[in-house]
Amino acid sequence: MSKLAGRAEEIAAHLVGHALAATVSKFDTDGRQSAVDFTLHWPDGRCGALEVTLVTESKSAAWQGLAAKEAWRWPAASPWEFRLAGADMPYRQTRRVVLRAIGLCDQWNVDAPRLLPADVLDRYPELGWLEQIGELRRASTGQGVALLPQVRSEFLDASPSDFAEVVESWLMHPHVPRHVEKARAAAGSERHLFLVPVDDVLPARFFTNDFPAPSRSPEGFRGLDGVWVWSNFWHQYLVWRGGFWAWRDFPPRTDHRPGSRADGAKT
Repeated sequence: MSKLAGRAEEIAAHLVGHALAATVSKFDTDGRQSAVDFTLHWPDGRCGALEVTLVTESKSAAWQGLAAKEAWRWPAASPWEFRLAGADMPYRQTRRVVLRAIGLCDQWNVDAPRLLPADVLDRYPELGWLEQIGELRRASTGQGVALLPQVRSEFLDASPSDFAEVVESWLMHPHVPRHVEKARAAAGSERHLFLVPVDDVLPARFFTNDFPAPSRSPEGFRGLDGVWVWSNFWHQYLVWRGGFWAWRDFPPRTDHRPGSRADGAKT
């Protein structure tokens, strides 16, 4: 599991456990690879299921998982930024070429590979390949190489204004329907799905949580009791339950962790 996916599961367990006043326990362990991520338990004896998944572009899912393990930063003695030109990159090869390019740039005291002397560029043809993958440039602050996704130009009028439509569009990503089915097939009185979209699947108008909750139920999620959504730059999270969407505030951080009670007591 990537660091990003692990963090998504921790956040989901914290938020859902608090909102439902349920004990949340990790379930897909000890070889249960096809099981839901968490089970939910209530004091009255009821039980339920919680499935969690990142929503990513299929092209970017692999390298983003590797990048998350390195905290989205490669080691370097000086501060740099590397912004992708597209959704995908061969991670290890790009990392190797970027670090070589930085060494050359530091040696020649330039701020980007394109400013290196012509004979150096001829000697290292991989630098020309790197320009097709993304743009490397020296940064003014920070440490190491910050990895940045591609810049997307987007006309707001051309993107969906209804967030329910955006949620429905995620069913076009091959892995999302599998998680829907896993949650739907789980045993228990309640079945919940928690979605964590990364930036490249969110239209720009939804990067922050300053938009109204949708007014209709999302299609394609029948059989679920709750659909929960949170993205990295949101200061609230969004929940669909009982046929309605609503924004919810974050609970205190100390009141719940996976495997503990929603009131903060250890189990």
